[in-house]
Amino acid sequence: MKVTEHPNARLMEKVYNAFTVGDVDTAATYWDKDCVHYYPGRSRLSGAHRGMDSALAFSREMFELTEGRIQMEIKEVGASDTMAFATVFTRYERKGRTLEMPFINVARIENGLIQEFWTYPDDQQAVDEFWTD
Repeated sequence: MKVTEHPNARLMEKVYNAFTVGDVDTAATYWDKDCVHYYPGRSRLSGAHRGMDSALAFSREMFELTEGRIQMEIKEVGASDTMAFATVFTRYERKGRTLEMPFINVARIENGLIQEFWTYPDDQQAVDEFWTD
């Protein structure tokens, strides 16, 4: 089986297909209600977003701050029976500023749902500066 044919790789692809068009609610259906999304750094979005309500609030705030100007190009997705990853080239626009860079996202998956999700940007300082008012 090709890595991209693994059910957990397909799960990641479904999440990105929904999220990249701003359909946060559909993306959330692939996450466990007790999920944790770890977003690094020292910005207003940083932290461990525990539980579905917090993870949804994080995603909605990201779309609100960018006024929906988020673009993600999925470069590669891979998976095992418990984990999945995606390399993503991301472009955010906010208040006349643009942030473009690769990210790596890693998910722990159990029973077909994302339990934990880690975001790793290429340049953490640039991400923190971008989200700062």
